[in-house]
Amino acid sequence: MTILRWLTRIGYLLATLVLLFLLASGPVYKLGWVGLGIIFQILKLAVPAGLLAIVLLLIGRLSKAAGNRAVLVIVVLAALLYLPVNQALIARSVPHIHDISTDVTDPPRFSVAMVAARKDARNPPEYAGAETAELQHQAYPDIQTLRVATPAAGVFDLARELVDQRGWDIVQADPANGIIEASATSWWFGFVDDIIIRIVPNGEQTMIDMRSKSRIGSSDIGANARRIRDFLQQLQQQL
Repeated sequence: MTILRWLTRIGYLLATLVLLFLLASGPVYKLGWVGLGIIFQILKLAVPAGLLAIVLLLIGRLSKAAGNRAVLVIVVLAALLYLPVNQALIARSVPHIHDISTDVTDPPRFSVAMVAARKDARNPPEYAGAETAELQHQAYPDIQTLRVATPAAGVFDLARELVDQRGWDIVQADPANGIIEASATSWWFGFVDDIIIRIVPNGEQTMIDMRSKSRIGSSDIGANARRIRDFLQQLQQQL
């Protein structure tokens, strides 16, 4: 057997191992079989291993040592590797924070019900503090209180509807105090972020503040800021 065929076989083996890990990582974590730290450590090895597999299979295909199946494996592997590679690039471009609020001076406070729901969370329910506020201001200066002319009751009803549309799990919806609390769960790893929306009348305007905080992890890779930005933009467009 030629060296090129051996390299192709190694490429197939690496590709199989990487594909199995990438496809199983989310389910095994959600089932509690493997801790997040182990998942991340293996992922650090899986990405370069996957890239090496792609290179070996490309060499095999170009040298005719591998057939058309190699092209399919390369395409599938590249598609699956895109997510962790993209997430790693995003993580380098955003601050290492996990608690985002439109109002960092008086951030919305989680209720007793939400605190109870977060009882197993690694990150405490209290706002992360001044350092986080400064990092947020530098990275996401657009995340600010939304002021609209619509009465608070109408804002509350629409906000509740948008929360339902996103499939977030509502912990409480209190129209009397203008508070909506909910949790958003990521589809693959099942990471949970908790959200509170505060709707307060202020003269002829209504002030809308929103806070989103991850239960685990020191960095949210920008997820909480994106969630707040997208939600408030849609809310404003529909008012």
